[in-house]
Amino acid sequence: MVKVNRVRRIIRKIDPWTVLKVTFVLNFIIALTIVLGFSILWVLLVNAGVPQGLEDIARRLALLDADASLVGNVEPLFTSVVFLATVYLLTQTALATIGAFFYNLVSDLVGGVEVVVLEETYNDPQVQNAENKIETTSSKNKETMLMSFSKTLKNLQNEEDENE
Repeated sequence: MVKVNRVRRIIRKIDPWTVLKVTFVLNFIIALTIVLGFSILWVLLVNAGVPQGLEDIARRLALLDADASLVGNVEPLFTSVVFLATVYLLTQTALATIGAFFYNLVSDLVGGVEVVVLEETYNDPQVQNAENKIETTSSKNKETMLMSFSKTLKNLQNEEDENE
């Protein structure tokens, strides 16, 4: 049997060091994906002959000399892609960390962000039966305590009546 409780939680602080670590890893994966994706796309375009076709079109339109090339040296192109991916990585990580600092400052003023969470608890029937047995024995113990307390009170009243 599943029991669902709605619980309100308030996020008051975000640890900037944790934000730094998590965003660095996520942005590193994104930057690596960008570089690898560009490399794979470039290899596919070269194999399909797209850069050579663009050079032929540019030569026919007299935009390019006969001995010039659009993509003669690919190393600067890949260097610039790796540089831009690194700038992206560092910039996004820094912005997220600074955002965590600002969130902590603002949450001190306004109290944080309230989130409603659903908590599910799974009750095992055997455990539930054991809990019911414990509750009944404790209620029996309470009854006996109450009964003994009331008997003690009655005895005290009887003794007071006899003394008067």
